[in-house]
Amino acid sequence: MLNELNLSENMNIKDNGTIYVNEDRSILVSASAFGTLRRDLIRNIGRDRIKGFLNRYGWELGKEDAERISTDEFNSIEDAIYHGTMLHTMKGHVNVKPIALDVNTKNEKSPVYSIYMEGLWEDSYEAVDQLQFGISTSSTCYTLTGYASGYLTKLCNQTVVVKEVTCQAEGQDKCKFIAKSLDLWNEEYKEEFKFYQATPIVKELETTNEKLLQERNNLETIMTIHQKLMEEILRGSHLQAIASTVYETTNNPGIITDNQHNVLAHAGLEQMEINAVNEELKAYLNEKQTASHHICETIKIELTDHKRLISPIFLYKEIRGYASFIYQSHQSIDSKTDQMILERISMVSSFFLLLEKTKFDNDRRIEGHFLNEILRSADQNEEDILRRGRLMQLDLQPYKLVTLKYQLSQEDTKKDLSLHEEMLNQTASYFKNRKEKVLIGSRGNNIIFLIPQKDMNEDETKNNFQAYLSFLSDAYPNILFYGGISKTSENITKAKESYNESLIALRMAASGNRIESFDSIGIIGPLLNQNNQNEVKRISCNILGPLVDEVDGKKIDLLKTLYSFLLNGGNFEQTSVDIALSISGLRYRLAKIEELLDRDLKDPFYNYQLLLALQSLILVGELDLHGF
Repeated sequence: MLNELNLSENMNIKDNGTIYVNEDRSILVSASAFGTLRRDLIRNIGRDRIKGFLNRYGWELGKEDAERISTDEFNSIEDAIYHGTMLHTMKGHVNVKPIALDVNTKNEKSPVYSIYMEGLWEDSYEAVDQLQFGISTSSTCYTLTGYASGYLTKLCNQTVVVKEVTCQAEGQDKCKFIAKSLDLWNEEYKEEFKFYQATPIVKELETTNEKLLQERNNLETIMTIHQKLMEEILRGSHLQAIASTVYETTNNPGIITDNQHNVLAHAGLEQMEINAVNEELKAYLNEKQTASHHICETIKIELTDHKRLISPIFLYKEIRGYASFIYQSHQSIDSKTDQMILERISMVSSFFLLLEKTKFDNDRRIEGHFLNEILRSADQNEEDILRRGRLMQLDLQPYKLVTLKYQLSQEDTKKDLSLHEEMLNQTASYFKNRKEKVLIGSRGNNIIFLIPQKDMNEDETKNNFQAYLSFLSDAYPNILFYGGISKTSENITKAKESYNESLIALRMAASGNRIESFDSIGIIGPLLNQNNQNEVKRISCNILGPLVDEVDGKKIDLLKTLYSFLLNGGNFEQTSVDIALSISGLRYRLAKIEELLDRDLKDPFYNYQLLLALQSLILVGELDLHGF
């Protein structure tokens, strides 16, 4: 049984005041003074360096204590180890409480011991000192781990590394440590053992100097690239010039994409390779279920067939695209330098997009203002308008006017203004991407287009706008769009008349045919004029009778049903599809209409009168069956 060690029994104070413990001269230093020294060293040379310094200091203390004892004094190696815990406690560093100890002899002739040990440290002077300044984010008992490692290494004749797994300084009740000889540790011991290997300061200075030189060279490269990219932007170059310049300088293949990862520019890769790596990235993002495929910071992604360093391109706090470096799957990445270069690319690309957006917005405002001037008055100089059009690369004779109207859902009504502006931007981008020259403006909630007709016929104009309405419907699935197309005009000073024609055609657009031309509405359009509108309204209301008296929501449904039924020539199936109503529901409504009109809807002449009456009220703006 081991005897407890007592400091007073082992300490001897000489006549001259010197202190000896076990015949070893010692000095008394307060824990607070040692804590001050420790904090100053951390502040001046860094935590990692001071951790290594204190680990090695503790190692020497433990090793010296182990050298002063003889294992022959103890019944077993275990007793010698427990004696070390008492020595450690006696020195006032900590109160050691062993939990588990397992020692095996590997060589009887020259004893080499394999050791596994667990224990607790209570009231560690290092942890207590740290707590005076707050909770630590990592263990702090560097001297204690060093002491235990040095002591056990000397006794076991092979390296023993002690690791602190929990620490009182981190907010735990006690510190816990694990000690293992080198044969029992896995690779994780290397992270701890490196702190016991001192590096000469001269060597560290040489290494630091090499790193500084490398950093300086990297910064020079980065600044050179940044300067070249800015020069390209100021010369009016596009994103492709940015990608090519970076590839020429760094030899890193790169891609610039929009925010949906569609390629805008690339360098250093063939088209097939670009398609392959982009599809792999999209599949990865889908699998990770990343919202809208958005990546909000520079990250490294390792995929099966390639590695990628990717950085977002921001504009007005929104992600508008991405810049990426592409690496082969086996290739190493200089993450820090490449990241800095990539973020410069993102910043310059953002500046390019800002310039493009500013130019785009200015062009759109100028074109919209020009179109409004054309529509404002017929007393303008025709040659002046045509000249200004030619400056915009527009041949304004002949032309058509198209008016677009949209029906908002109840949710979208709250954001009407911002939605209208967003829709104008989408529209301008749509025609710009298709390289179609049109003038775009707006009046109220209507979007107006002046379309040169020099190289376009009636069917092409209608088909183009059908495609445009499909594009809008895909972008805004909860909104209904209707369009009206004027006749072709040869006189730009009569644009106001063409605008009115497009409004008349717009009113005739129905759910089954959401874009209507003035030419297709027949004779009724030209017959209507300012002089006979009141008479037409009176006759039309007389024909429709109770259906247009005190119109409410239910009567609007009946009028829409009747109008669709008449347009479809009495075809029940087509009418049912157009108004999204079952056949039985359609029959019920038609019966209700016949009851209100007191007439039979099987009479073709009467039906024709009803259709003319409805079209007349729609054309003069008395009736709107779009559902607004």
